[in-house]
Amino acid sequence: MAPLPTVHVIGVGLIGGSIALSLGAQGCTVTVEDINGEHLAMAGRLGLHVRSELGDDSYKDPDHVFVCVPPNVAAQVLAQTCSRYPHATITDVTSVKGAILPLAFESGADPHRVVSAHPMAGREISGPSAARADLFDDRVWIITATPANDPQRVESLKVLITAMGSSSINMSVEQHDRVVALVSHTPQILSSIMAGSLSQSSMEELSVSGSGLADMIRIAGSDPELWREILISNSTEVVSVLDSLITSLDVARAAIRAQDKEAVTAFLSNGNSGKMRVPGKHGGKSTQFDSINIKISDKPGALAELFAAAGRLDVNLEDVRIEHILGRPSGIVQLFVRPGEIDALESGLEGQGFETRGRG
Repeated sequence: MAPLPTVHVIGVGLIGGSIALSLGAQGCTVTVEDINGEHLAMAGRLGLHVRSELGDDSYKDPDHVFVCVPPNVAAQVLAQTCSRYPHATITDVTSVKGAILPLAFESGADPHRVVSAHPMAGREISGPSAARADLFDDRVWIITATPANDPQRVESLKVLITAMGSSSINMSVEQHDRVVALVSHTPQILSSIMAGSLSQSSMEELSVSGSGLADMIRIAGSDPELWREILISNSTEVVSVLDSLITSLDVARAAIRAQDKEAVTAFLSNGNSGKMRVPGKHGGKSTQFDSINIKISDKPGALAELFAAAGRLDVNLEDVRIEHILGRPSGIVQLFVRPGEIDALESGLEGQGFETRGRG
């Protein structure tokens, strides 16, 4: 097997830090830089090799550079990076392409060497402290290669993506921006607006909320400044999705106001159908799982004991959800398994002393 390319990462936030950690774990020589001194200090604590512009000529001309900076500066940094590293393949990981790549090329970026891509992975927290070597495991990278790209450089990027445990899919710049507006950018807006609507509610009122609300607002904790730049950069496609959603919400509102049972059932059923289209485990076909609820104590090791008990039954857990019981030192763990395995899981866990709380 040929050695992995030497890599330099510009910007060691969540994505850049995770790229560096992931490729470093695979034996790749990786250096990093960032204009934020705190980020560099954290990168050093994570064991990453921080490149200094003064006195550090190691790996001076890397094979591959990942540009992991906010959208509002990405075009400028891409052009500067092409000048600094005249032989490297360069990849930006911005979640918007149409507003960035043309400007980067106008500013002097080399269209033969800039192979743009976007990892469909992330967390609701940011910064290098959130970086993880396994962030890209089983995730998809969208490669927005252009006709001007050197095919060998595209293949070189694919090698690195594979090394990070990911797969890749090819899309045009236009298709990429349209797709991420639907599956990433608009969900962020909806989550933020839903969470924002809670600001006027009392703590007593919010105390009755459950996992449904928590699931809906999970990504509302994302970095507002970063997401502001993303949404503005992809405004045309995002507004198009929002227009469609507003129309659908108007239809739903009218159906509920008129107490039209058939129309209400229709939009709820349409939601069922759409949910089933989202890929399931490892990108495969979505599967309906059976589930069972288990009560456990809220203490160290309790969850590990439950997982170990399921393992002894030779039942593979497909998904897990945890909901704490308000005001009590315990919680409900919902275990999801393939159809046909739920009976064995339920009886087996009860036989090992666990308290079941019904299915579904």
